[in-house]
Amino acid sequence: MSEAALLAELEAILNDPNYDPVAAIVEGERKRGFSVVRPGEALWFRIGDWKPESVASMHGTTIRLVLIDAYRPGTGAFTRMIRDIEEIGGRPAVLDPTKEFAAMLKRRGWRGTATGRTFETRETIWRPK
Repeated sequence: MSEAALLAELEAILNDPNYDPVAAIVEGERKRGFSVVRPGEALWFRIGDWKPESVASMHGTTIRLVLIDAYRPGTGAFTRMIRDIEEIGGRPAVLDPTKEFAAMLKRRGWRGTATGRTFETRETIWRPK
């Protein structure tokens, strides 16, 4: 996608009162071939821990934590989720975390890697060592 096309698309999004960013994230994950999971749809994505707009996706054994928002941050929801993912043999991956979340992941020994070559596929994926 050219820079001009990207700017035109962003302008259209900013001016569209019906734009739903969560729906766009879900659609993007599906277009890339990932199976989308929402809170309550998997044992590791506890409905009591995560707000309804949270989004994860699966690709093989990798569980991509795309947009997660805990009801009560700092009370163990993320730790429980990672434990539950690993217990079923899954490999957790956090996508494009905020700076604060990335700092927490780094303190826990996770590593971030930039991947992708295009605007649509570029992302930073954080995984445990």
